[in-house]
Amino acid sequence: MNYVVIRDGSHTLYFPGGSAGDSLDYLFAPGPDVVLRWLAQLGEQVTGEWLTDPVCSGGVLIDTDRRVLLLFADLLGDYTYRAAVLDAFRRTWSGWEIRWAYDGLADLIAYTGGDPATARAAQDVPRLPRYDGHDPELPLAALVTVAGGQGCRAYGLSPDLAGAQPFRAGPALVDWLAAGEPLEWCDEIPGAGLHLDPAKRTAGLWSIRPLRGLREDWPTLWPGWTLDFWGDAHTRQVALCPDVLDEVPPVLVEPGLRELARRLVDLWPVRSALAEAGLDVDQLYVRDVGGMRAMLDVGLTADELARTVDAVMGR
Repeated sequence: MNYVVIRDGSHTLYFPGGSAGDSLDYLFAPGPDVVLRWLAQLGEQVTGEWLTDPVCSGGVLIDTDRRVLLLFADLLGDYTYRAAVLDAFRRTWSGWEIRWAYDGLADLIAYTGGDPATARAAQDVPRLPRYDGHDPELPLAALVTVAGGQGCRAYGLSPDLAGAQPFRAGPALVDWLAAGEPLEWCDEIPGAGLHLDPAKRTAGLWSIRPLRGLREDWPTLWPGWTLDFWGDAHTRQVALCPDVLDEVPPVLVEPGLRELARRLVDLWPVRSALAEAGLDVDQLYVRDVGGMRAMLDVGLTADELARTVDAVMGR
């Protein structure tokens, strides 16, 4: 991951080698005071060196001048959990503007005035494997709907197919999908969706996964097709295909808030709580287990953690 802090008009870039994209939720949930104290303790500080797609699994930019938090992650759970995390951040980062970096690392680079192209890895037009239809035993990673004279057809993509970047295949995607069985219903929210109307040559796109240049490459990949980007508004796609997508569930954040609160308590170290649990805090500190040294140096207290949990839960 790349972390960036902007202060007094200049930015400092951090590369915490021990952190992964699935830690962004609890690491940044305590809010700006605690998080900035933690970042100040990181020893692995790199100035002017960005990771690249798809190596970078997540990123966070903290603009202390404008009070903007810009972030993304590949591994922030499913659609509902991500919604819960952002809901909690609006309280724990009260007074800050919370933004999602839909294009991933390139958005962070562009925010600092850099060239987003430095994040890009060369991408060829994908060679798509055979598509027979979505296997219901596999997770639904992406959803493609195709408008037609008889209504919509919906096709599900498993994680391996979604990882092959099928949205970059251009109009050939329509025929590729037509060779497989469409979904009869959909009862989950995937990580991305694409709605295609071949008659009008229009498309609607939403995603919670980094797009990594898909929008800027669209005119080349889909010549003659107009793209409308919907952010994370999956409901736009649902509204266009109600007969097939009428079982897509609503987004309920409360279970995700409880999970985030649990992860906060379990994973943000508080020295007094660790000692009470019988752990050798000094050994954990010396060994720097899981990057714990910088977190312990923050000196988060049990009262601070409790207040953060209350804010996460909206209490």
